[in-house]
Amino acid sequence: MKFNQLRDFVAVAEAGSLRGAARKLGLAQPAITRSIQELEHSLGSQLFIREARGVRLTSIGMDFRKRAVSILNEIRRAQEAVSQQQDSVEGELVVGLSVATHLVLLGEIIPAFQRRYPKVRLRIIEGFLPTLEADLLLGDVDLYFGPVSAEYKLADLQVTILFNNERVVVGRHGHPMSDARTLADLTSAAWLATSVTHDANDEFSTAFVQRGLPAPVPAARCQSALSILTLMLNSDLLAMMPIQWVKSPMLKGWLQQINLNDTFPAPPIAMVSKTGLGPTPAGEYFAHLAQRAALDLWAE
Repeated sequence: MKFNQLRDFVAVAEAGSLRGAARKLGLAQPAITRSIQELEHSLGSQLFIREARGVRLTSIGMDFRKRAVSILNEIRRAQEAVSQQQDSVEGELVVGLSVATHLVLLGEIIPAFQRRYPKVRLRIIEGFLPTLEADLLLGDVDLYFGPVSAEYKLADLQVTILFNNERVVVGRHGHPMSDARTLADLTSAAWLATSVTHDANDEFSTAFVQRGLPAPVPAARCQSALSILTLMLNSDLLAMMPIQWVKSPMLKGWLQQINLNDTFPAPPIAMVSKTGLGPTPAGEYFAHLAQRAALDLWAE
């Protein structure tokens, strides 16, 4: 099995055709065809089903694609690690961030990171661990920063807790229920789930049930900051969100905390990476900056 065979296989799987893969890689189509045939022969299994308009993966091909992508990402990281220890400090760092870590960590990290690694392309993906776990395991995402539930099963992922957190009930500025003081006052409210957990109900149902109240069913669920803000600013939806949402100067005047006479624990904010896959120097420095910013935040 050769590197170019894995590269060509993943390109065909992503393009859905031999022609598309050849165009993407800048190679002749017969060369791609021969590469795939040699790979299938070495594995002793068919990876693609040829169709009139292209190809599609077999069940074995779908499983092999995950492994191939992971291998190619590890090779990429190894190449970038060598490059970043020499004069040619280049490459790409892919980081997944929850909204809370966008609000409190990213602004503290970026200036120092760009000064140290100005030629490293930084790609930021907004999301939560349930939506980014597969990409972390494949190596498509180098690091994740955000809430990690204690009940979450983290196979093959390494977790470093940055700081403990709390949640508050949040609504648009001037929300009609802003005078509420207990969860019981909010049982009739419409709620928004923000995909922190696999089960949307987990985000606030436990708090209601522990207080002997019926758990509300989410009226909507979304995971991007833009979607959350659009829904909340144009409706009376409420959400239990990390306190950073209402502490951020960027969102002041847009959202407000419903000041209940109660406290709600939140999953701790953590850094997550794939176990056994060492970071590049740029990734290691980004992680260092995040941990330092978290310590400064905790000290405030």
